Amino acid sequence: MKPTTRRSTIALLASSLLLTIGRGATLPFMTIYLTRQYAMKVDTIGYAMSIALVVGVIFSLGFGILADKFDKKRYMLIAVMFFIAGFVAIPLVNSIPLVVFFFALINCSYSVFSTVLKAYFSDTLAASTKARVFSLNYSFLNIGWTIGPPIGTLLVMHSINLPFWLAAICAAFPLLFIQRYVERIIPGEMTEKPVAWSPSVLLHDRALLWFTLSGLLASFVGGSFASCLSQYVLTIGDSTFAEKVVAVILPVNAAVVVTLQYAIGRKLTANNLRPLMTFGTVCYVLGLAGFMMSGNNLVYWGLAAAVFTLGEIIYAPGEYMLIDNIAPPGMKASYFSAQALGWLGAAFNPLLTGQILTHFPPLTLFPIMMIAIVLAWALIFRGIKASAWRPQLNAI
Repeated sequence: MKPTTRRSTIALLASSLLLTIGRGATLPFMTIYLTRQYAMKVDTIGYAMSIALVVGVIFSLGFGILADKFDKKRYMLIAVMFFIAGFVAIPLVNSIPLVVFFFALINCSYSVFSTVLKAYFSDTLAASTKARVFSLNYSFLNIGWTIGPPIGTLLVMHSINLPFWLAAICAAFPLLFIQRYVERIIPGEMTEKPVAWSPSVLLHDRALLWFTLSGLLASFVGGSFASCLSQYVLTIGDSTFAEKVVAVILPVNAAVVVTLQYAIGRKLTANNLRPLMTFGTVCYVLGLAGFMMSGNNLVYWGLAAAVFTLGEIIYAPGEYMLIDNIAPPGMKASYFSAQALGWLGAAFNPLLTGQILTHFPPLTLFPIMMIAIVLAWALIFRGIKASAWRPQLNAI
């Protein structure tokens, strides 16, 4: 790895960590924030958070695709600036629509940054280095989720607005890191020869379609599980117990990822993808069953979160590996942006969770999520069979 590439990689990994610390200190507590500040009901909170997440995902798709044509460094800087602006604004406004707007801005900015970050790594790193760097990035993300929620819990006890100020401060450092240490690249300066960008490539790639649909269902299950469980616990308990559950499950989730993600991520290959994704699906189902039986026992919540997380640490690098293999050079950001549509599952999770908890017995939530993850597993292998860019995937 060239010194400039190594320096850029370190700066971006550090930036990813800091942004996630800020996000981890705030996102799990948005349900509690809206309940305390605006006395919103669970189903109404579901509508508000889903609107914000959907808007963020849709806008990030367009901006992510443009990153294939323009400077990725500039895009990351702009995304971080809007990220900071959203967190500064939320404590200063006193309007539900404005809070939803700025929450959407935060999610859009974070999605754009994450998408362009993956594309930057794909364009600048050698194939032998990508798996290690992506596993490190995912580990750093979960270190952020380990550090962020406990800090957020502590700050919420003093003031409901303090986590937002912390997030803004954490995000200020990546501006410096990216501007000073990240090497600027333009289309054509890549490790592989780029193809001519064309939207028809995206529209006609059936493997991308199946992988995105799978991601939609998988993100519905795992992408917003903290806020989903907050809504569930608020329904069967109160906001105080919800804070305790979030403060347990997120650090457990992050600790398992940090401990095992790097080792598993490096070993995930096309040859062992089928059995590992199957094992990950089983872990998701067992974890959801554990949540069903946890009640008011925080130890059970922690154990269920650990099993649930085993599914996550397999699915996350597996989904990246599939997209990286089918995306042609010069269209990495576009493919990762299209894959980001799968995060609409996480975006709709608060809405659907609110409706389920309002109109059905609370425990109904978990069997529905079990069915969703099994369908996601089936769609992955449908996509593998349809793969056109990397025929070796069909050998799985």
